[in-house]
Amino acid sequence: MLGITFDPGFARNGWVYLSHVAPLPAPHPRVTRVTAAGDSIVPGSEVVIFDGPALGQAAIHSGGAIHVSADNKLFLALGDNSVSTNAQWFGSLNGKMLRLNLDGSIPESNPFFATQTGQARAVWALGLRNPFTFSFGRVSGRMFINDVGEDRKS
Repeated sequence: MLGITFDPGFARNGWVYLSHVAPLPAPHPRVTRVTAAGDSIVPGSEVVIFDGPALGQAAIHSGGAIHVSADNKLFLALGDNSVSTNAQWFGSLNGKMLRLNLDGSIPESNPFFATQTGQARAVWALGLRNPFTFSFGRVSGRMFINDVGEDRKS
């Protein structure tokens, strides 16, 4: 389990979004939606919202933070999986911040929707190493990302 966030209509629908690493067919990032009843998950309520690329051999920098924005879009942080070139390359979703509709579809208003294809259309920001947490400012709605550097000291 890497991240958890609640649907804007949680009081009405009980939906909770979970970011985790699914083990099969190979370890990969997954977002699922489950329905909560009290402090338990309703059996059989899991719906897969998003499946990302296989993580490869590295067991670090998988990101995984997840939040719903004020405009009801689901944001998912994916780390570069310890391959720095992933962050700037649209051939990989690793090293990116993704923006999805709550049902897992990709919003046409995403910044790279018109210039990319497939899941790369979900990219909202790129060039990240391991965005392990992020948050939205309560007043501004602006995103603040906690990322990690590598070997430079500041």
